[in-house]
Amino acid sequence: MELSQQLACQETQIRVMADKGRATTQVTLDDDYNLADYKPDILKLIEEKGQVRIDEVKALKSQVQVRGTLQFEVLYRSAREDGFVSSLKGELPFQETVRMDEAQEYDTVFLVPELEDLSVGLINSRKLEIRALITLQLQLMEPVTHHLTCGLEGDYGEDVQQKTSCIQALELMEQKKDTSRFHSELTLPSNKPNVQEIIWYSSQLRGLESRLTEGKLQLTGELLIHMVYRSFEESQQMQCLELAVPMQTELAVPEADEDMISWIRVRMLTGELEAMEDFDGEQRVLNLETVLEVDMTFWQERELCLLQDAYALGHELTTGTKEVSLPQLLVKNDSRFRMNERIELPEEARVLQICSSTGSVQIEEITPADGHLEVDGILKLKLLYVAADDDLPLVAVSETLPFHEIIEAPGLLPDKGNYTYELEPGIDLLTTMLLDQKQIECKAQIRLCAAVFENHPVMTIEHLQMEPMDREKLQSRPGIIGYIVKEGENLWQIAKAHGVTVSQIMEQNNLADDTVKAGDKLMIVHTIG
Repeated sequence: MELSQQLACQETQIRVMADKGRATTQVTLDDDYNLADYKPDILKLIEEKGQVRIDEVKALKSQVQVRGTLQFEVLYRSAREDGFVSSLKGELPFQETVRMDEAQEYDTVFLVPELEDLSVGLINSRKLEIRALITLQLQLMEPVTHHLTCGLEGDYGEDVQQKTSCIQALELMEQKKDTSRFHSELTLPSNKPNVQEIIWYSSQLRGLESRLTEGKLQLTGELLIHMVYRSFEESQQMQCLELAVPMQTELAVPEADEDMISWIRVRMLTGELEAMEDFDGEQRVLNLETVLEVDMTFWQERELCLLQDAYALGHELTTGTKEVSLPQLLVKNDSRFRMNERIELPEEARVLQICSSTGSVQIEEITPADGHLEVDGILKLKLLYVAADDDLPLVAVSETLPFHEIIEAPGLLPDKGNYTYELEPGIDLLTTMLLDQKQIECKAQIRLCAAVFENHPVMTIEHLQMEPMDREKLQSRPGIIGYIVKEGENLWQIAKAHGVTVSQIMEQNNLADDTVKAGDKLMIVHTIG
C-alpha cells in the first residue's frame, strides 16, 4: 500500500434521547372571580381544591411557551334556605414564557405542573379572590441517532490491528403521551338514601401499577371516591360516602414488549361523578368518568461492540474520534414507607363524622449520595368532616406532614460519574381515624418510584486514514528491545507504541495471556520488511 488510503468502517446505530437542559419556573395567579347569577350568595368558605391543566407547550428558539388553565372548585356555606352548603367551579387561564437557551423549534419538552398553593378569599358574598402558585418543571429533550464504528470493512489481516470493547446501553424505542379513559357505574349502598344533589366529591388514584405486554400498556390501581351529597329525605340531611373502585385500563402501544425498560408517569386530568336513575327511577347510580394522561418512555437494552482503537504495522494510521454519551440503567427501585401521625383538630365544633381524607405528595429535594438517594418531601393532607354546628356543618382542615426517606441505589457514585434521576411519588394507602373529638390519626403508605441513569461517555472512531511509513524510519528501528512495563500500561498500548502485535509479544515472552503488571520485563522483536 504505497498511497494514502481511507479505510471503510462498519457502523451500527443507536437512538437515544439527549437531555438538552432543564428549567423550573413559578407562575403566580391573582384574580377575582364573580359568582354566576344562579349560584346562592356566599356566607363562609369551607374548602377549596384545584389542579393545573396544560393546554399547549411549544418550543421555540431559546425559549419555551406554556399555555394552561387553573381549574378550581370551592365549597362554601350559602344563604340558600333549602340547604346550607353549595359549591362552584371556575377556571383561570395563564401563559408563561420560559427562557431556555438550548431550545430549538420542534424540540420535545417534558412538562410536570404542580399546584404549590391555592388560597381563596372572600371579597363579598358574590366575589372571590383567587390566588395560586404553580410550579412548572421543564425538561428539554432531543432524539439523537449516534452512528458508531464497530469495525473495518474488508480483511486487512495483521496489517491493521483492531481493539474492540463491548458495552451495555439503552436504546430509545418510543417516547409519547396519550390519554386513557376509565368508566364505571357505581351503586349506592343499601343503607344510604337516594341522591338529590352531589355537593362535593373528590377522586384519587391509589396503588398505581403499570405492566408492559406485547403491544399494550396495562394500568391497574384503585380510584378512591369521597362524596358529600344532599339526600331526598325530608330533612335533606347531608350524607358522606366513600367508595373504592378497582381500576384497570390499557393503552395500545405497538412498540411495547414485556422485556423493555419503561418509565411511566400518570396524571389524572378529570374525574367526573354524576348521579343517575336506576331501573326503579331512583337516583342510586353514580356514573364515574375518569381521564388519565400517560407519559411513556420505553428503552431496549443493547450490547454494543465498538471499535475502540486501531493501528497499522509498517504504516501510519490516523484516527478521528468523537465522544458520545450513552445512557445505562443503574437502578430502578420502588421504595415504600409508612407514615403515622396524629393531627390536632381546631376547637370550632364537635366532630361527628369524617367525610373525606385526601392527600398529595410533593418532593422538595433529591440529594444523591454514594449508594443511595436522599429524598425530602411533604405529604399534603386535607380533611373534610361533619361538625355538630348548624351554622357550619362542614369543616375542612389542611396539614403538611414532612418526611425524609432514603432510596437504595447500589453503584451510585455522584462524584465519579454523570447521572440523571427520575422520581415519581404516589400514595398507596391513606386512612384517617377519629381518636376523640380533638385528634385524628393519619396512616399513609407512600411510594417513591426512582430510576437512576448513568450517562456513560464513549469514545468512538469516526474515520481512519492509512499512509505509508517512511522507509528510513522503519529500518532505523532496533531489531530487539528490552522493555520494562510502566504503571497503568497494558499490552495493547505497548504493542501499538512499538509497531508489533499483542500476539507477537505474548509468543516472544511465553505469556499465557495478555495480562502484564508494572515492573514486568519484556523482549520486543521487530521484523524489518
